[in-house]
Amino acid sequence: MIKPPVSYAKFTQYQKQIVAFACLILITGIMAMDFINPSLPYILRSLNVDESSTKLLIVFYMLGFGISQLFFGTFSDNYGRKKTVLLSYIISIIGIAWSGTANSIDMLYAARFVNGIGSGGELIVAMVIISDVCKESEQLKQAFSYYTMSSMMSPAIAPIVGGLIQQYSNNWKLCLVALLWVTLISGVIVQKFMPETHTIPDIKASMINQIREYLALFKRAKFMLYNFISAFILVFTISYYSYMPFILVKQGFSPAENGALYIVYAVGLALGSLSLAKYFFTFDSNRTFIACCTGFILASSLFCIYFYFSYSIVVLILFSMTIAFICGISAPLTLSVCMAGFAADTKGAASSVQSFTKIFFTALALLFFDFVPLHSMANLLLCYFLLSMVIAGLLIFDKCLLSKT
Repeated sequence: MIKPPVSYAKFTQYQKQIVAFACLILITGIMAMDFINPSLPYILRSLNVDESSTKLLIVFYMLGFGISQLFFGTFSDNYGRKKTVLLSYIISIIGIAWSGTANSIDMLYAARFVNGIGSGGELIVAMVIISDVCKESEQLKQAFSYYTMSSMMSPAIAPIVGGLIQQYSNNWKLCLVALLWVTLISGVIVQKFMPETHTIPDIKASMINQIREYLALFKRAKFMLYNFISAFILVFTISYYSYMPFILVKQGFSPAENGALYIVYAVGLALGSLSLAKYFFTFDSNRTFIACCTGFILASSLFCIYFYFSYSIVVLILFSMTIAFICGISAPLTLSVCMAGFAADTKGAASSVQSFTKIFFTALALLFFDFVPLHSMANLLLCYFLLSMVIAGLLIFDKCLLSKT
């Protein structure tokens, strides 16, 4: 008989405080993408570029995001989490301000790349401060569930605000002005009130030792396998927010209506994460992964068949809720599996490798998506089906091969 969740992993006041700061930092970082998503079709017109060029803005942001991971993790192990996140805020502010002055697509690519570097540092610190203060497996599952739930505040609010600014001002750069103010205010709060969660070593790790540490982490088969799974789960959400504006514009949706549909997806993610935090965190992780993978395969295939022959806003909402709910369970679960069991002086590096792998392979998947004509829901769902089969293959590999070793 499963014990009620209340008997597990109660958070102390200090742990609650740190999880709250992690959520604030996370929301600030991902707002850099969500604020301008509804404006992507209008950036296309403003800068006189084609659709594929505009989609590359997402890829450049993700590349900056991913590359930064291998720097910020060991930097935070050597110099502390607070200094690292404040440096990340400064880089983000530079990237956002530069984006607001861009008058060509190439300049905007460079600015979004810089913004991605700053956001990547914010994500690293948000993850690692949770693992600094939460030691038990059940605590990690719950904390990362709340972490994932909080991440939905950005896609629930930022696209609507950005869409309204775009709709009534017809100026995508004003979205960046709003984003700049949000980032500044968040940075001031973190600087004033967030405590340091890591004991800063007197002797810093040398570059050679850092490289050895990274190589050792890349050789951990199960750790890397679940990093890959984490990446492909993230692709579901990133591709939804990135490519739905182009699909919905063809259906006659306004930017504000586009942003409103994001709320549906955000609610689904939040409900999935809440279910893991309150009920499913006591379940066996492997069985939960198998159930989620089965859900991905069934949902993507059935909805793909439907949207190939028909279209309905009700079914579109149901599809969004279903995929988001499964992602809401599986995303924090992979984080808890990846980040469990590391020593204090290697958590930053482990977080870096986890984030780098996830973001790098997400960017590769988005590059693949860029060659697919995603002008319809059926095409998007076909890509989702392929992603589901890749995840299933990785889980089978884990069960059949890695479990034996």
